[in-house]
Formats: sequence, C-alpha cells, structure tokens
Amino acid sequence: MLHHLMVGTWTPPGSIYTIEFDDEALSLRLVKKTSIPEDEPISWMTFDHAKKHIYGASVKKFSSYTVKDSTDIKHHASHPMGGHPSSANPDSNTRAIFILGARKAPYNVYGNPFYDYAGYGNVFSVNKDGGMEANIQNYEYQPNSKVHGMVFDPAETYLYSADMGANKVWTHKKDNQSGKLNLVGSIDAPSPGDHPRWVAIHPSGAYLYALMEAGNRLAVYVIDSQSHLPVFTHITYPLIPPGIPNPKMYRSDVVAISHSGKYLFATSRANSFDLTGYIAAFKLSPKGNVERQICLNPTPTSGGHSNAVSPCDWSDDWLALTDDQEGGIEIYRWQEEFLARVARLEIKDPGFGMNAIWYD
Repeated sequence: MLHHLMVGTWTPPGSIYTIEFDDEALSLRLVKKTSIPEDEPISWMTFDHAKKHIYGASVKKFSSYTVKDSTDIKHHASHPMGGHPSSANPDSNTRAIFILGARKAPYNVYGNPFYDYAGYGNVFSVNKDGGMEANIQNYEYQPNSKVHGMVFDPAETYLYSADMGANKVWTHKKDNQSGKLNLVGSIDAPSPGDHPRWVAIHPSGAYLYALMEAGNRLAVYVIDSQSHLPVFTHITYPLIPPGIPNPKMYRSDVVAISHSGKYLFATSRANSFDLTGYIAAFKLSPKGNVERQICLNPTPTSGGHSNAVSPCDWSDDWLALTDDQEGGIEIYRWQEEFLARVARLEIKDPGFGMNAIWYD
C-alpha cells in the first residue's frame, strides 16, 4: 500500500514536500514539492482534525494551507505572531516554533512563539472549512517563557505546555464554546537545568510525559484528578546513554505515542555532526505508566534541528524520522519491540527535514 507524508524546512525558501512510502516495496520517493511563500518555511506542521488543512509554524507567522489531496496543497492564510509587540518585528529573533490544531469544536489553532518576546501563546479561530481566520486570544505565560510543545488531554479540556525558558509545565483550561484558554497553574521542572521541551499524554488521560531538552531525560507525571495539574512521580528515563562523558553535546527533542497507546517514542539530537542522536522506545501499561524502557538506539545522524519521530496514525507498525543534517526522512518498522529502518530518502534542499506528518 502507498502512504503519503508531508515535510517542511527550517530555512527559506519555503516548500511543502509530499513523499510517498510504499510499505510493500519498502521505498520512499518525492512525489511533489509545493512552493509556499518563500519567507515562510514551516519548521513544525500539523493537520486539522479532518486532514483538510495543514497548519504551520512559519518563522514570523502562523499559516494554513488547504489540502485537497496529497499533492493538491494551496496557501490559505498567514497570521503574524501575537502577544508581545516586538515578537512579529522583523528585527527580533522571535520565531513561530509550534502549532497545534484542536480535534474538537470550535477547532481553534494554538501557536507558540519562541526565543525572545515569547511570553504569550496565540489562539486562532478557523472558518467553516477549517482555514485559520483570526487571532482571538494572546494568553500570557511569563516574560522569560519559551514554550516549545503543547498537548491537549483526551477530552480536550486541559492544555499542557512545556516551557523551556521558564523551566515549567503549564496547565490551561479550554472554554468549550470559544476555545479560549484560562490559566489553571504551573509546576517547576524537577531540576533547574531540565528545560521541558515537549509533552505527550496517554489516551487514558492519567499520565503525562515531559521531555527535558537540557536534562536529556523523560519525566513521568500523573494528572491530579481534582486540580488537573501534573504531579511528578520522581520517575525519569534517559534519552542519551547514562554516564556519557559529554552530555552537554546533546539536546532532547520530541516525544510521541503510538497509535494503540501501548508504546512511546522519544528522540535526542547531538550538537555536532560528528555525533549521533538517539531514539528511545518505552512500553506503556493500559493506564499509562511506563512499564520499561525497551531501547535507546543511535540515529543515523545528529538530527540537526530535527530528529523528530512521527508514528503513523493507523497502526503501531511504522514510524517516520527526519533530520536536517543530511536532509533525510526515513521509515522504521516497529515489530516485536524491535526498530528496523526499512527506507531512507535524502533531499538536498536547504533546511529540509523538519517533522513529517502522515496524510494516509
């Protein structure tokens, strides 16, 4: 069977790449390179709930694209970052870094600025078709915040944000009518040098997993059933080999859960092209606690800015991994709790290799 994935770039000129994976021939090929506004490369992309739009974190803007099929992708709208007045200034280093589309009505889009002037999250409404329409809220974190990843709970009532700058995990409650957010609270990361970058939540809603970029570890939290704040279990797992002599040469990246909810995958990157990143796999119980760490394998490259793992959304069989060191995308087969790389494609365009999203 043929499957299609979309991938963006870290640097201009902006393009969306449609890549085909043949799960019988175990091959990857570039099907189409769709040009988008040149100064809006997408460093993180996601689909809407119906896979009819792509939402992108696009340097100084958050963007949306209409998707008719895997190769028919058209720019719909771009909106500047909101919040601090300097964030959208072309002279500031503030960059749109992450975007999340709601899976339930009113299907708002939630975005995070990063680097300087990043103390606000942005909320955008959508039109009847799902295209981004207007900035309806700029909710406040704190002045030194740098939120890089967010996740809703399964009921899509509470939003959890990983804040590298403030070294916190935030909890907001979503208004079911407007989709706007109200602060519930925040908790500090376990150690001052952790810098939470990414979060994932178990389908049960009982466990939250926070990836620490500088701490290079995965921290396990339970969700308090009354306050809905995460509570640290004092359980962590390594995302680089324990005792490695140069831990500051690594920074962890992304954590994601498999389709079934039985497995969790997390990656780290290296700060030198002479080193490799790592990919870890974990077995989860039906309730969501981590039963064991299965592996911690080197990745083919450092990962560059990326090394983002993307499990497919219809089975546990396939994972995509991207890197912008060599402009690579590869597919892994997950079978009997072993990872096997079955296909790799390199595209030598500037900045290619941000996260991959599975269209079909």
